Amino acid sequence: MQLTVLGATGPIGQQMLQQALTAGHRVTALVRDAARLPQRDDECVTVVIGDAASAADVEEAARGSQALICALGPGKDYKSTLATRTAGPVLEAMTAAGLERLVWLSALGSGDTARRQSHFQAWAAKLVMGALMTDKGIADETIARSDRDWTIALPVMFANGPTTDGYRTIPLDGTRGRVGGRINRADVADFLLSAATGERWVRRRVILTR
Repeated sequence: MQLTVLGATGPIGQQMLQQALTAGHRVTALVRDAARLPQRDDECVTVVIGDAASAADVEEAARGSQALICALGPGKDYKSTLATRTAGPVLEAMTAAGLERLVWLSALGSGDTARRQSHFQAWAAKLVMGALMTDKGIADETIARSDRDWTIALPVMFANGPTTDGYRTIPLDGTRGRVGGRINRADVADFLLSAATGERWVRRRVILTR
């Protein structure tokens, strides 16, 4: 399968890219600096230099792909507006490229999903990352209102570690209760890839936790 990846140099994007290559997929990675992509010389990787907030750059990277996975993250910038700056251009680019499938990495706590966080994580997120979660929530709504075949991933707090067989996928809608805990970044990467290559989670928001 041909995949387009945004955020391929980040901690989750890197793991997801390597998992995709191991599974035999071909990947086009949109990056700002090719030197930061360890797999840049892999014969199954095509590198496009550009900005995920540029519809033209995303369209170039998306052409010929069967799915786009956005694994962009703000790093430690808790006031980042990266999500809202990229959501619109990504959707515009996908429409122009004729690409339907989108898997979008967000976070549990974004927008109205804070109601599903554990009380402690909801308090901590509001205290430290309130602006970031608001930004992510606005972007999530932009994605959800689109006509693309989207999936929005809502992981709880991240942990390091290998992929496991035991992480849980909980549909945001149609279920109740607060969700806490942590999830390995490798498991988040696994979900992004499996969602992009399958149809189970089309037009669903999915909580990820152990």
